[in-house]
Amino acid sequence: MKRHLLLISVFTSLLAGWLPAARAQQIPSSAVSCYFVGRAYFDANGIAQVAGYFSDINGIGASNSLFNGPPSESTAFFTFRSDLLTNTSLPSNGDITLILGPAGKFNIYYNPHPQGNWNNPDSFSAGEKFPGHPIAEFMRPEFLVLVFESSTQQAITETLVASRDFIFGGHEYNFDQLTPGGVTLYEYGSSTPLPPIAGFPLVFPFAGNCVAVAGGDRNQPTDAAKR
Repeated sequence: MKRHLLLISVFTSLLAGWLPAARAQQIPSSAVSCYFVGRAYFDANGIAQVAGYFSDINGIGASNSLFNGPPSESTAFFTFRSDLLTNTSLPSNGDITLILGPAGKFNIYYNPHPQGNWNNPDSFSAGEKFPGHPIAEFMRPEFLVLVFESSTQQAITETLVASRDFIFGGHEYNFDQLTPGGVTLYEYGSSTPLPPIAGFPLVFPFAGNCVAVAGGDRNQPTDAAKR
């Protein structure tokens, strides 16, 4: 009898190791859900895009570093990139320059072997598990950029529209469980450009944080989106 109980205990332990870890808990609405570092790239025609990495993601980084070594863009497991932005200048309000940003898309990527490089925006959308495919896709409305003498500021609400399961640190995650309604990005940048890189004569640094948005009534991700 004792031998049978021992075998059952061993079998149960093994089975528990094979089963997927519990799903992540949803981040409360209005709570800070992440911190990020990025750069805005402008080509010769003034068309922009942004890319960068996450230093913290609430619900993921509690017990696992989000970096594969000393923290930097080249070691960050989680990165982001926007689509192309064709901005529109608005009349200045005193000494505040106003820029209207377009509606569009913002994606998050996971790469088990980080390779971010500020001189190559493509490196921030090269997730290995889903090459060229993000683990989370967000849509944004138009937004307003405030440009001051030495800094910039904007707040952008990004609505989650698709997400995929991924394994990190032995646990299964999905942004549909973390921030089902999406996030609001609070971005703070410098008006002083960095050295230009190939294809982008203007480059500006920025950083900020995300705040979880209430919601989550959208449809669950399709099987295709989860693959």
